[in-house]
Amino acid sequence: MKKNVYLFSFLAMSLLVGCDDNNDGNDNQSVNNITINSDQTALNQRLDLTNSGVISIDNVSATGKSAETTNTTLPLVQIAEVKPPVDANGRTLQASHVTVNGNYAYVSYITRGDVYSGAIDVIDVSDPYKPKLVTSALIPNTDITSLTYANGNLIIGAAKDVDKDAQLAGNPAIVFNMALSSGLLTNTLTTNYLESRVTTDVAANTSNYFAVTGDNGSLFKLSTSTKAVTGKVAVADLRSIALTSDKVVTLSGTKGVNIYNQSNLALQKSFATSNDISGAKRTMDIDGTKLFVSEGPNGLGVYDINSGSKLQTIGIPTAGEDNVTNAVSFNDGYAFIANGALGLNVYQSATQLSLLGSVGIAGSSNYVKSSGNYIYVASGTGGLKIIKLEKPSTTFASCATYGLYNQGSNLILNSNETKSYQGATAINSAIVNSGAVLTHCGSIAVLGDLTLNSKGTFNMRGSLSQGKYQQTNPTQLIINTDAVLNVEGSVVIWGNLTLNSGAKINFIGNTSSITIYGKVTKGSNVTITGSYVDTENKLK
Repeated sequence: MKKNVYLFSFLAMSLLVGCDDNNDGNDNQSVNNITINSDQTALNQRLDLTNSGVISIDNVSATGKSAETTNTTLPLVQIAEVKPPVDANGRTLQASHVTVNGNYAYVSYITRGDVYSGAIDVIDVSDPYKPKLVTSALIPNTDITSLTYANGNLIIGAAKDVDKDAQLAGNPAIVFNMALSSGLLTNTLTTNYLESRVTTDVAANTSNYFAVTGDNGSLFKLSTSTKAVTGKVAVADLRSIALTSDKVVTLSGTKGVNIYNQSNLALQKSFATSNDISGAKRTMDIDGTKLFVSEGPNGLGVYDINSGSKLQTIGIPTAGEDNVTNAVSFNDGYAFIANGALGLNVYQSATQLSLLGSVGIAGSSNYVKSSGNYIYVASGTGGLKIIKLEKPSTTFASCATYGLYNQGSNLILNSNETKSYQGATAINSAIVNSGAVLTHCGSIAVLGDLTLNSKGTFNMRGSLSQGKYQQTNPTQLIINTDAVLNVEGSVVIWGNLTLNSGAKINFIGNTSSITIYGKVTKGSNVTITGSYVDTENKLK
């Protein structure tokens, strides 16, 4: 049966079917045609570091054109890309959604066109700079459109080929409840067959989970304990769902936002948003009383969730078929907006959102989710980009009097000059000249070269990320004669490290570490002291 994702008419039906299957202990398990792969050798081949390293936030003018990159207080590092899985028939899938619980990110996949085929990946980010794809499930004849974590389970929105399952009765929309084992995928599934051609989004709390379906679709409430549908409200063209402590918020492409009481799905408020193009997935996010709504070609709308009044519009700077706001994610004072072919824009939140700029990543941004210290960006068949927010993990009392860095995109200390900064800093390059002393407490990311000239000193407390991975003209951290790098924390060098004659690195404390992905060149009389972990064994 041909599919037409997100547009659709329905017949009334709600069934409950459960299955509980045991794993056989193999790395590749196939139960009910679902294949779970935990073969680390095979999975590691899908991790790609090609574009890894420090990435910039480019200033963007009202016309959408990039201006000169300046420093920001939001250092970002792309730590990996995850290539999309390929199904049993050789089709490359496309990332559709991400949910996060602790150190695990769960990624869902669909197939474009008339074929149904999906997958779920589980990515472990417990090691900040070495993510692991720990397991992956291929789910044939089924597009996985959305998912969320709740109480040791994955709630999974999907659409299934009706020719492959008689119980669908012409309505492909389904929702799975998958029991996880220590955070990993299992074959223990409960399936609810819903009305519609596709389940567009899901959400969950401790007692219930919710699903929305498109076109002449509905909002469904299901019991976490019984897995049965306990409530339903018909609403046309539903795209997204979000929860507060006591509210259910839905987004329709034609009817706008509806807000319901969680307990009985009584409608509390509704208000219009921009009408959207048919068939497109959109997302919402909530920060306090602010509701962020992705509105496709009309950009991002920010609304007061209580009054429904519109607080701000973030328009699309450049018109184009693929220039649309697909998704929004709010995290720790920042809004990340996936604008399709225009990439990923970053806004800082205060009374209103203010633009920091565009994140320097390649490819179209179709979906974004930020949680904890990470941003996950789905880029069509280009895979999933994992970006780390370099937040200061430690505050140093001795640095309390230092100010934030405000000297432009290139940090240059003149000979014998002394400067001290704290907080989070992102810059293009840094040079510490002869006899100068730079102290930075917190987190600092340097996109290009970092050079310590003769008898210059860099006191680094917290974290330093520098350079790009495997470039044609490699980025460099250069420590020249009698220059000193004092490290109390973690250093990640994505390019090359050059230690010229008499260079010194001193590691302070017992928990410092250094990761070097490029080449290390050592001159004579190089001194490296202190206790540290050399993750790539490059300094020996």
